[in-house]
Amino acid sequence: MRKPLIFTLALATVAAMSACSATNSTEVRSPQALSYAEGKGVLDISVLRTAERDFPPYETPEQLASDRPIVAAGVIDGWQQGPILDSGTGTLDYRIVLRMRVTEPLKGVKGRASIPGGIIFIELSQGAVLSDPTAPADQWKPYKSVADFEKALPAGTKILAFPRERPRQELSGVNPGTPLPADAKLMLVPPQGLILEDPGLAQQRSDDSTALVGGLEKLNVGGAAWLKYKDIDSLVSHLRAQGFNE
Repeated sequence: MRKPLIFTLALATVAAMSACSATNSTEVRSPQALSYAEGKGVLDISVLRTAERDFPPYETPEQLASDRPIVAAGVIDGWQQGPILDSGTGTLDYRIVLRMRVTEPLKGVKGRASIPGGIIFIELSQGAVLSDPTAPADQWKPYKSVADFEKALPAGTKILAFPRERPRQELSGVNPGTPLPADAKLMLVPPQGLILEDPGLAQQRSDDSTALVGGLEKLNVGGAAWLKYKDIDSLVSHLRAQGFNE
C-alpha cells in the first residue's frame, strides 16, 4: 500500500504571528553556543518544530522578557484541539492548544482576565496533514493528533513561556476547536518563547549541561547566555533577579 503523503502549510500569516524583533541579533556565536548539542531526553520536541523560521534572536532571556507583555513559568496542564482555519490552499490549517498552569507569575499575569484560574492557552501549529486520495483536500486530517502531543509532552512537564494575546485572526475559521473558559484568550509565543525542562536530561545532567530544551527553536539559537541555566527554577531565579517579579 502506498505510504500517505504529508503536506505542510507555509503561510505568511503563520510566519507573521511567530515573528519577533530583538534589539541585538547574534551574528557571531560563542564557542559554547556553537558546540552545543541538544540532549536526548524523554520529551519529544519534534511535535513543536513544524516550520523553519527566519528571525533576529534575543541574546538573553531578559531581553526577550522585556519585549513581551507576559512571562510565566509553570507546568503543562494538558492539550486540546485548537482552531481549524481555512488556509486558502485547499487543505485546512490545524492548530493545537497547550494549556499551561502558572506556578511562577513573572510579568503581566496577575489580574489579567485572559488567564482565568492561572491557565494560559497557547496556540501552536498542529503541523502537517496527511493526504487521502479518497477524500477532498479540506477533509484531510492532521498527521499528529491531540493524543500524540499529550504523549510527546505530557502534563506536569515544567515550562517557561513568553506569550502575548493573539491578535484578531486573519484567516477564516472552519471550527473554533475546544471551547475556552469565559474571558480566556488564545496566546501566541515567539520562536524562543517556549522553554521546557526535560526530566530525562535532568537525571543524566552533568555539571556543565542543562536539562532545558527550546520548544520551537533550539535553546542556543540566541547564543551562550541561554545555556547558563540548568533547570526552570534557576532560569526563573535569574529573571526575578533582573526585576521580573510580580
